[in-house]
Parts: sequence; structure tokens; C-alpha cells
Amino acid sequence: MVGYSRLMAADEAGTLERLKSMRGELMVPTIAANGGRIVKLMGDGVLVVFDSVAGAVTAAARIQKAVQQSEAARPADKRIAFRVGIHLGDVIVDGGDVYGEDVNLAARLEGVAPTGGICLSEDAWHQVHGKVELSFDDLGERELKNIPGRHRVFAVNLDPARLSPEQFEELTGERLELPDKPSLAVLPFENLSGDPDQEFFADGISEDILTTLSKVSDMVVIARNSTFVYKDRARDVRQIGRELGVSHVLEGSVQKGGNRVRITAQLIDTRTGDHVWAERYDRTLDDIFAVQDEITREVAVSLSVKMTHGEESRIWAGTSQSFEAWECVWRATMQHYRMTKEGNAEARRLYRKALEIEPGSTFALTGLGWALSVAAGYGMVQDRKAALAEVESLAVELIELDASDANGHALMGNLLANQRRYDEAIAAGEKAIELAPSMASYHAVLALILYYAGRYEDCLTRIRKAMRLSPFFPHWFLWPLAEGYRGTGQMEKALKVLQHHATRAPDTLLVQARLARLHADLGNEAAACTAAETVLSLDPHFSAKRWAKSWPLRDRSETEKFIAGLRAAGLPE
Repeated sequence: MVGYSRLMAADEAGTLERLKSMRGELMVPTIAANGGRIVKLMGDGVLVVFDSVAGAVTAAARIQKAVQQSEAARPADKRIAFRVGIHLGDVIVDGGDVYGEDVNLAARLEGVAPTGGICLSEDAWHQVHGKVELSFDDLGERELKNIPGRHRVFAVNLDPARLSPEQFEELTGERLELPDKPSLAVLPFENLSGDPDQEFFADGISEDILTTLSKVSDMVVIARNSTFVYKDRARDVRQIGRELGVSHVLEGSVQKGGNRVRITAQLIDTRTGDHVWAERYDRTLDDIFAVQDEITREVAVSLSVKMTHGEESRIWAGTSQSFEAWECVWRATMQHYRMTKEGNAEARRLYRKALEIEPGSTFALTGLGWALSVAAGYGMVQDRKAALAEVESLAVELIELDASDANGHALMGNLLANQRRYDEAIAAGEKAIELAPSMASYHAVLALILYYAGRYEDCLTRIRKAMRLSPFFPHWFLWPLAEGYRGTGQMEKALKVLQHHATRAPDTLLVQARLARLHADLGNEAAACTAAETVLSLDPHFSAKRWAKSWPLRDRSETEKFIAGLRAAGLPE
């Protein structure tokens, strides 16, 4: 247990009660169900032996995930968390106890595990790699305290965004089955240049290809949020196919040197592991746009994708002529994805620089529009009204430049919803999806608009589509899913979704306030008070009325219910 002494000093009785409850209701049955036996309790720790490494890893992962979910509604300084170390080796049995160097090694592995994490020795990893529905990160060789030599250490990937197909179905009610049309995941291309500064270059090429293919109506293309989790990791295409629910993956590499670039690409069938198509391109930097077009065409042909003539013309219409501007855009995009105030400011600077180089670049206009939208929504700019006014002018410019480009319509839809022009916003959102049917974020934006408009069933349908296009979806997709469930009377499902959201973004006001309100609506007084306590720890000046009215809901009575729920949770009006 992490921070045991601190938590005991702050609340000895409460900490012991919660720890006892976790052991009795979670740890003991989970350990037993996976072939384990508790050897001894050690105050802040527990020593366990298992019949198999798979049992140990499975039990540890389930316990860690359950603890993270149960503690997510508490303020950060009051959460219970654990570290776990797992090793395969011989032990000396003495009565009911076990001893030996291998027990010590397991204890040292626990010491290097991150809070809430699980670390394995190489011997243990060899027993479970590819045999359990979990992924692992290679942490390299480490020195372990009082253990001779260096030891290779692996960590279980417990990222709550990495849902298993079963977890995905439990949250969304949808199964990750193969679609009835060609389906593809474009994995991040590997940077072979040896220069870490060129990561943006490889990422930009793979994301450009992904974005272009997302416009094809006869294909399902998985979003960046889900494909980029495989960056810099060993890839098993069959497992990726299962996790993302796709029939094919596109992967490749990029090597840039001077004015020359070598790009390789290969299309692989996830069901068999066979290569469907592969090619290598040696070109100058000025030719990279043509290479990207060639790759997307080859993918479409290989998957027998049908497109109309008008669709072809729209999909492969050039959107950038300058490599220098393109470079600025993708450096900006990498900053934007950091989702920090500093990253957002740098992204806006670079997008503006790209527009100076190439006025009218739809890439740069789109990027700047979304960066400003995020900055206005998350308080990253001093003048919110000025930022939103610029977003509107950028959306108008994008639509005027090319009415067949989805980006302008999506930006406009998001803006119109905040102006309470619901029908126009819905029309704009639907137009964006018509033009880019596999853009998960545009389905999610339309889901938000539908929630604001009070169309909860339609909100559910649309956010589920967004999640299917991005099975490892960004955490903000979860709250419109929860509101869709709540609005259709499925309160327990809404609660389950918000509790999962809290494990992914525990210190987010949006999550905790909605969790407090929902617990109050369900009559869960203690849980509502806990979430309310977290809200006030995040914002001591929180006002239920001010916060609820910041959401542009069409039905004003829903706003009043929101305020009443927050007040019932114990939050100040």
C-alpha cells in the first residue's frame, strides 16, 4: 500500500476500515479465484503464492483496476493505492510461511512499480506474454535494492483507456465485431531517422493517411486515439485486430535524411497475419504528399473499396502545397495533443506561422480552430469571447474555401451549439459526418450537440458510433455516454460509465460534479458527499448554479434539475 503511514496518521480508523473492506470483499476472493493463497499480512502489504504466473497477473490486474475505480471519487490525498511485484521462482516453505531470494526479488519488484502498477521479472513475463488479455511494457534492465546484478523488468499496461472487448461491451452495450465493410487501423509509422525530433514527421505522415482514408464512406477507419497507443511497442497484428475490431492494419516506417525520404508501408490481414500489399518509396521531401496519396489509393484498391467519382475527387484533392507549412502544422498538432495550456499556446503560434507560409491551408485553419475551441473551453485564454469569435471566422473561411471539407462544418456545429442554435448545429454536425464518416471525434461532437438539444436516444447512438471508431477513446467521450444513459432513464449504466470516467480523469471537475449529482439522484448519500468533497478540493469556490448554467441545455428545466442534484450532494448553490 502506497502512503500507508501518511493515511494512517490522517485517519487511522477510517483507513483501517477501508483497507479491511478491500481485503475481505476484493483481494481474498479474487486471489482465491485465480489459484492464489495468502501467506501472510504485513500491515501495509500482503505476500501471496499462486499456482501459476497467469493467475498472479490476472488477480493483480483485477485488484488494481477495482481499487482505482473505487477510490477515484476521493480527493487525491485520501486515495488508497497499491504497488505489486510478481516473480517466478523457488521458495522455502516453513510452516505456513515462505522464504528465499526469489521472495526478496518479488518484494524489490514491488518497490520499483509505479503507484497503482504491477511489475514482473523477465522469468514471470515469459510465462504470460501472449497468453493473457493484457499488454506489457518493457522497462529495460534495472538495479534492484540488495539484489546482485541487473534485472529486466516488465510492467503490466493498466491504462484504463485500453479496454478489453468485454469491457468495451459492458460500458457501451456494443460488441467489437468486424464491420460488414472493409475495416482498417493505421498504426503510427516508425521513425528510422535516429533523430527524436523527427517523430512528428513520421506521426504526421501516418495521421495524414488515416485522415484521408476516414473520408471514404465504404470503409471503417479507426481513430488516432486508438491506433497511437501502439506507438513504440511490439505489435501483434492479430491481437490488434481483436482489440480494435478490424480486419486489416497498415503499418510502415519513415527515414528522413536531408532532402530525401524513404517511406515503407505494408497492409496486413489481422485474421491471418499475411501481408496483402507492401511497397517502398524513395523520394524527395517535395513528393511526400504524392506518396501519401499513392499509399491511400493502394490501400483502397487492395481492400476493394468502392468510391464514386465525386468522392475520389474530394478525397484526393490537395490540401497543402508547402512542405514547410505542413511541417509547422504537424509540430503544432503534437503540441495540441499534449492538452496543456503551454502546449495549446505553442500549437496556436505554429498554426499561425503555417498560415503565414501558406495562407488558406485547410490543415492549419482546422488546427487553429480546434486549438482555440479547446483553449476557450478549458480557460487557456484570457478573452474567451474573442477566441470563440475567431473560431467562427475560421469555420466560415474553411466552408467558403471548400464546402466539401468536413472540418469547417464540425467546427461550426460545435460553435452553434454553444450559441444555443441547436437545429443549425445538428445540421452542421451531420454534414461533417457525411463528408468524413470515419472521423470518431465528429461523431462525438454531434453526440454532445444532441445532448444539449435534449435528444438523449440520438446522443447514445452517435457516441456509441464514435466509440466504435475509437475503441480506446479519449476520456471525454464518456460523459456524453453517461448523459445519454441518464437521459433515457438508465441510471445504473450512467453511474458505471462515470465511475470508469473517474478512473481515467479523477481530478477533473466535469467528472466529479456529474458523479456527485448522479449519486444524489440515486440516493447514494455517502458516495455523493465523497464526490462533492472532491469537487470542493478541486474548486473551493464552486457554485452549483454557475456551473450548471455553463452548459447550453435547450430544456431549462434540465438545468434546474442539475442544480438541485448538485445541491442535494452537498455542494453550495
